[in-house]
Amino acid sequence: MITVYEKTFDANEWFVIANLILSGILIWKLPKVVSAIESAAHFTYGIFIGMFLDHTISIKPWDFYDVNDTSAYQFIDLLSYIMYGPYSYIFIYLYVKWNIAGFKNILYITAWSLFAVLIEWVSVKLGVFHYNKGYQMVWSFPTYMIVQSLQVIFYHTSLKLEKAAE
Repeated sequence: MITVYEKTFDANEWFVIANLILSGILIWKLPKVVSAIESAAHFTYGIFIGMFLDHTISIKPWDFYDVNDTSAYQFIDLLSYIMYGPYSYIFIYLYVKWNIAGFKNILYITAWSLFAVLIEWVSVKLGVFHYNKGYQMVWSFPTYMIVQSLQVIFYHTSLKLEKAAE
């Protein structure tokens, strides 16, 4: 059975569209600190991880939450997954620009994980996510910590492979 939360084009759709437009403008305006291929890889990483994790825990047997207006997959759901890409890119952009290393890695990843929970909270308030079966936002924090730690590992691994190929 499909659950319908809303039937109108409203805050949740505008939030997704505004996020994509504003983050796209920001990425376009930022000075380039990583190569085009690295940018594409980290942008894609965000989309892939977002879709993979969302589809892992938002479908049966878990079905912890629905995205946007209905429990059925819609075009705006795809856009909401693409929205993860710019956040992922900006995460690695600032990581490289600020030359994060050592203990600062933990602080940086923790700060970004808190920021991600804040964005998720706004998303819930605007109707992008609808929690089911007792899901709590606090469960998202460790997930963000792991995903962002893996992205840093991915970044450093890709640098090593790039240098080895030279």
